[in-house]
Amino acid sequence: MTSFIMPFLDNLNDAVANSFVGRFFEFEKRGATFSKELAGATATFLTLAYILAVNPRILADSGGPCVPDPENGGIFGAAYEACLEDIKREYITATAIGSMVGCLLMGLFANLPIALAPGMGMNAYFTYSVVGWRGTGNVSYEAAVTAVMIEGAIFFVLAVTGARYAIVKLIPEPVRIATPAAIGAFLAHLGLQTAEGIGAVVSDIATAVTLGGCPEDKRTPIVAYDDLCKNAGICVFSDAYTCDVNGGVMTSGMTWVGLLGMMIIAIALAYKSNLAFVYGISLVTFISWFRGTAITYFPDTDAGDDRFDYFKKVVDIAPLNLILTPFTSDLSGAGLALFTMLYVDFLDTSGTLLGLANSMGVIDDEGNFPKSRQAFAVDAFATMFGSIFGLSPITSYIESGSGVEAGAKTGLTAVICSFYFFISIFFAPIIASIPPWATGGALVVVGALMARSLGKLQWNKVSHAVSAFLTVMIMPLTYSIAYGLIAGIGSYVVMEGTFLLLSFVGISKPVEGGPTSLAIGQSILHLHPEGKGDKFEDEDEASTNEGGVAEAEDVAKEGLA
Repeated sequence: MTSFIMPFLDNLNDAVANSFVGRFFEFEKRGATFSKELAGATATFLTLAYILAVNPRILADSGGPCVPDPENGGIFGAAYEACLEDIKREYITATAIGSMVGCLLMGLFANLPIALAPGMGMNAYFTYSVVGWRGTGNVSYEAAVTAVMIEGAIFFVLAVTGARYAIVKLIPEPVRIATPAAIGAFLAHLGLQTAEGIGAVVSDIATAVTLGGCPEDKRTPIVAYDDLCKNAGICVFSDAYTCDVNGGVMTSGMTWVGLLGMMIIAIALAYKSNLAFVYGISLVTFISWFRGTAITYFPDTDAGDDRFDYFKKVVDIAPLNLILTPFTSDLSGAGLALFTMLYVDFLDTSGTLLGLANSMGVIDDEGNFPKSRQAFAVDAFATMFGSIFGLSPITSYIESGSGVEAGAKTGLTAVICSFYFFISIFFAPIIASIPPWATGGALVVVGALMARSLGKLQWNKVSHAVSAFLTVMIMPLTYSIAYGLIAGIGSYVVMEGTFLLLSFVGISKPVEGGPTSLAIGQSILHLHPEGKGDKFEDEDEASTNEGGVAEAEDVAKEGLA
């Protein structure tokens, strides 16, 4: 079988490389092959496909254009609940269409293997902070969607004029280097949780997070105990839960099968398989579709029955009657939301594009990468286009890292992802039934691989080490790429600014890697029980650091080959 497949793939790769497609996407220049672009697109889409299930659920929680009838239960009435279900179905189609157009434009105009979809985090902000759960916020749904359109338009102007990228280039070097690793930590954090992952990490009342993996009947939901919840009994539930009350830590079959999928991906990657992510995600998904098991995605509950009924449709296209062009001229109270979405989307997109470009090895020392202006412009235009269908801001997705690790190097990957999203418009019941524990392991593995960028960091410089470390830590812990960048940039500016000011009064800038930092390193890294090795040898350390950087660069090149 191998003797037949390999020659076939070689011939196919050669045919595509020598065709118009190969020339358009610069296959020869980037060392790309069609088989790796296809594998990368498949890995990216499978890792990203959860958005087709998660985004509609989150946006539907806003209530959309549904109007509650106070005389028939209000936001808890049967008619309102039915309207929400219709909106959820429409948002599956809308999410697929918005993502399809965004991916297509990114591939054709920017030639980057980066997929776009409604941003996680931004959709939650849109729903729970702006419009409010089931419309209980201070901004109307129509005003919030209009703010998304305006935000995208402002972004587009910044992109086409080059101002947006000029601002991005101001990001300090250590923060740029740390951003891929920080995004990787963010991805791993997502993959270890329940909503988008294997559920090994859950909430904790005392320590914020802790080890989880408990089955559904052992989970205790965590709610926002605000005045509305306390006085009116209207409490906002989320995916957050704790295993502290009922126990059952690490007894969930879903967690263990998710870990199995993760190890399959890791082992296949070790053997340099371009289909590693496809193997892991597909296997876990397939065995999770059988009913009557402890790991089924279709349990014998009302929610499980609804999922299975939708899954059995196989082909289904929801009309867009309720959420199409929900704009308004009344933007009362939407000013703050517009500003917040503007700066968060700006930093999130900037961090994602720079991080992925760095992982691909196409970014230079000044932070430039090919067709960067087109990439930012496409991202902004996709947000404007998505608002037509009532979507929150569409952005470049960090899950694209899975495709990059699988060998994707050109925009053909994004175009193929666009085709997958097109298919999902019709096969939404199938795509929406990929369980989160099937993709969670892939996110963890991608996170580990993206941490390689830290090998290029100048750790002997305190300002570089601290700003990079804060970027890596804050990003996953605050669930925001933007806050991670703010922490890294802010700390770097404060330290370097202080050094500059002190130099004006005769205090020289610290000699990075000097006696003080070496003494700290000595106490932490080179103390042994026998008392040996308690002195640094500068030449050996320099050799080790240079070897580590070279090794990291070699690994990165090998992974992208």
